[in-house]
Amino acid sequence: MKKKIITLSLIGILLISLLSGCGKSEDKEAAKSTEPDIMQVRSICKLATVECYYHNVAKSEKPAGTGIWHFGEKDRQFWIEYTGTVKLGIDMSKVQMKVNGTDVTVTIPEAEVQQVNVDDDSYNSDSYIFSEDGINKNEITAEDATGAVENARNEMIKTAEENTALLVNAQERAKKMIENYIMQLGETTGTDYQITWKYE
Repeated sequence: MKKKIITLSLIGILLISLLSGCGKSEDKEAAKSTEPDIMQVRSICKLATVECYYHNVAKSEKPAGTGIWHFGEKDRQFWIEYTGTVKLGIDMSKVQMKVNGTDVTVTIPEAEVQQVNVDDDSYNSDSYIFSEDGINKNEITAEDATGAVENARNEMIKTAEENTALLVNAQERAKKMIENYIMQLGETTGTDYQITWKYE
């Protein structure tokens, strides 16, 4: 009888120990899950973009050919009116975060041009303006027109990259959204997080 009681007591102690251990493990996992998460931060950065609309005119040129067969040809200039969009944001793969208790250090890069689109529906054959042709025709081909659209795209990239105010705005937007995420998480868990920002 005593052996049975001792055996049952030992089993009971083991069960209590195991359950206590499991509880601590779950508590650690729960605490970890309520900390700011880098994957969440990177998802926020993916969403925190600034989109700009452009309506502009791009210029292209087709030089006259050389040689006897091109005698009388003229250099041709042509312009295309177009509409397009540029998205600015930060590279989410470069965002880093370190959590040390309530201290959170977030490193973010400068904003950059992420996507450029010329709206195909914004231009057609009537959107082109051509300079005069010579006696010997220097025809503007479909390939030349495609080059004009590429010039328009490059012009949008250049304009956006030179607009430091827009780039700063895109970076600040990402920063604000990350800060809101961390602060809201802190409110939910009763944690007063202190954020330090680092810039690449």
